[in-house]
Amino acid sequence: MNLQFHSSSELLPVLNQFGTDHPILGLASIKHQPASPGENNGHARETIEVESSPPDPTIGQERRRKTRSTMPSLTGKNRLWRSSAAIALVALALRLVAMHFFYHSTYNNYENHLLFGFETGRIARSIAEGHGYGNPLFVETGPTAWMTPVYPYLLAGVFKFFGVYSKTSALVILGLNSLFSALICIPIFFIAHRSFGQSVAVWACWLWALSPYSIFISSSFVWETCLAALLAAFLFLCSLKLKEQPTSWSWFGFGILCGFSAVTNASTLTLCPVLAGWALYPLWRSRPHWLKSAFLVALGLGTVLLPWEVRNCRTFHTPIPLRDNFWLEFWVGNDGNTQSWLDSDAHPTINPEQRAEFVRLGEIPYMREKRGEALGFLAHHPALYFVLCLRRFVYLWTGFWNLDPSNLRDEFHGFANVYLTISVTLAMLLGLWRALRTDPQAAVPYVLVLLFYPLLFYLTHPTIRYRHVIDPEIFILAALGVKFLLSKPVSAVLPRPTQAL
Repeated sequence: MNLQFHSSSELLPVLNQFGTDHPILGLASIKHQPASPGENNGHARETIEVESSPPDPTIGQERRRKTRSTMPSLTGKNRLWRSSAAIALVALALRLVAMHFFYHSTYNNYENHLLFGFETGRIARSIAEGHGYGNPLFVETGPTAWMTPVYPYLLAGVFKFFGVYSKTSALVILGLNSLFSALICIPIFFIAHRSFGQSVAVWACWLWALSPYSIFISSSFVWETCLAALLAAFLFLCSLKLKEQPTSWSWFGFGILCGFSAVTNASTLTLCPVLAGWALYPLWRSRPHWLKSAFLVALGLGTVLLPWEVRNCRTFHTPIPLRDNFWLEFWVGNDGNTQSWLDSDAHPTINPEQRAEFVRLGEIPYMREKRGEALGFLAHHPALYFVLCLRRFVYLWTGFWNLDPSNLRDEFHGFANVYLTISVTLAMLLGLWRALRTDPQAAVPYVLVLLFYPLLFYLTHPTIRYRHVIDPEIFILAALGVKFLLSKPVSAVLPRPTQAL
């Protein structure tokens, strides 16, 4: 396509509207040609010619990204509001302010500080008081593999320095969570910039910084969610970089990061084979190179996981894949009580009878008992289980379970949350559709994450907080969808061009 504009004042609104990363203007060649003074009634008239053509499919995604990243900004100035670091500082400030209002949901005396991290807090207390990694319930129960170790040890360090279940400890750990959440702006920016351009990157950062979910979760929950989301975002970013610059050390480092993510939040382990497989796929035709790279990823992963697995085998005399409480979590989501997305009253952290049973049997036999009960439910109620899986799918993407008042009051599951969750999901789907149409290769890793990560929670039980680990990728797609909604068609904005002869 060859377009002409007769003054820079005609072209500038187009550039301001679409940016230089627009599919039409992103690959354009812009020429400025002063016209002869004899034209236009004796006045000089400039001509600005825009030559643009559809992207050459042989060039591929890499060249289009390079074009976007090297194109100068419209004003030539780095605006502060476009800086990922500045947005991260704003995000941190918002979370610290919110923490002032929400920290009482963590720091209180309910059930002997149960809300201060639940099982994580109990294990951290045990470590800080010199009893080792154990005792996940209100009573002494001995060593545990209930949780992966990174966050309990982090919280134990806070307890050591600032006091067990103290107000100062609550503020420090919530401040760290807020920092982790704010830092997610940085990988969000670079992921979105590589995938969809700078404007989407800025949109995504601001959506994350202002998100009520991320503000509330980081400023009120003592859990590993924010740290896990940060690590998962860096995993995603590293997989993009591996596609472009695969080296032996980068493959090994990716495996190390996968392992550290897994011992922080076990569910992130589902992302490792998915993202590693996607990054390794281009090497498949060169089998020796593919095998070497896959081995290095596995070596890095095993280097981190091995000490934890050895500890569990020596302590419990049985192999334990990261955590031993899978069947307990499965059971509380599938015990026949459908009033809520999980039967929290049946959980040993809440139910004194279940807690006594846990103490009587010991951790491993108790988990085996729950495995038998869960499998018994599946055998007798397969149709109900299928319906529950469908309801969990709907709940994870809408925030809606039923109209029971207790559910609507719990955590942040009211109608406002349902509306917000549905809005984010719809924006994400629109962005995903847009990505699949304009650059399918860029959309592939997002599709893989959205398909595979939530599967565990469809089968067991979900909360919006569990989904938060992949919210950075969701918000990037939502930003792409929002930008598409707010952008007018080119024909509605472009001034009528004259076809060049």
